[in-house]
Amino acid sequence: MGKRKYSLSGLGIVVIILLLWWAGIGDVIEILKTARLDYFLLAVLAYVASLLAWALRWRVLLRSLNIRASFKTILGALLVGVFVNNVTPGARGGGEPVRMYYIAKKTGEPYGHVFATVMMDRIMDVIPVVFMLLLATIHVYRLGSFTLTVTLLLLDAFFAIATFATLGVLLSENRTKGILYWLYRQFKRIMPKKALKYEERFVRIVEIDVPRFQENFRILMRHKRAFVLSLFWSFVTWFFILLRSYFIFCSINNPIRLLDVMVVQMISIVVGMFAIVPGGAGLIEAINSAVYVLLGINKEVAVTATLLERLVSYWGPTVIGALVMAHFGIRLRKGSNDNDINGNGEEKD
Repeated sequence: MGKRKYSLSGLGIVVIILLLWWAGIGDVIEILKTARLDYFLLAVLAYVASLLAWALRWRVLLRSLNIRASFKTILGALLVGVFVNNVTPGARGGGEPVRMYYIAKKTGEPYGHVFATVMMDRIMDVIPVVFMLLLATIHVYRLGSFTLTVTLLLLDAFFAIATFATLGVLLSENRTKGILYWLYRQFKRIMPKKALKYEERFVRIVEIDVPRFQENFRILMRHKRAFVLSLFWSFVTWFFILLRSYFIFCSINNPIRLLDVMVVQMISIVVGMFAIVPGGAGLIEAINSAVYVLLGINKEVAVTATLLERLVSYWGPTVIGALVMAHFGIRLRKGSNDNDINGNGEEKD
């Protein structure tokens, strides 16, 4: 599995190199020579702001269930989750059990309580995405792009179905247990020694605490203040995500409409969900560049902006997440089958 992952990552790097060749390496270098550092730093700050808003959103949900985790702990758990998501393929599934585990470990709260906030956090993330998908669809329709209009209409339907299906699972005890056991299998793949150590305890928690989880999740659904506040922070998070890409284009002296950025971000989400390459490396760069070109942006500008944006949103956070994992007392090492992540200490405030 490790060799396959490295092969896929290598393929992603090859795709990036081909993307640069397609755009013209000389043209990309010329654009970078005139790039503005001030706007690039604003893009970095926008990423940091989006991460802080995400942490504030999760803190609202945690406190609604009287789970008292420090902001530093919440932020650290998010960074670890981002790192795991960036080095594993798929729909951001690997990072969820890791951040759930560390919040539970730090606070001493049952996994079921923390799991309720993690799942509600994901739902709060989907709501603004559905809203932006609709706006993006209207935008590309007005632009007259048949390809992008059809693509976004399909995404609209996909997210609507996914949202209702998720709620159906979370409000069903049997389905919720199935999701928890799936999360445990992901956790076992990432942290085999820790998973085996706590397997008996985990099974007991699932069988006993799932009804409590159902109750906690319903509390969050009915908690108007928590719902409104977390939804507010969710929209703030996405505003800064869009602003990040906007500042990147400004940094290379090619301002862009926020609606164009929105179109690319919405398509990028789905690509990341189904990418077999860890973090979608290479694939997302190629898709984003192609969509920008379809929106009328020159290919050398599209590729340069996409690579800079991924530097801020993917490569940089992956390195920072690895450092945070070391702070948590976690190390990655080669195992016989998968990467083995072992925790040997707790975070200190």
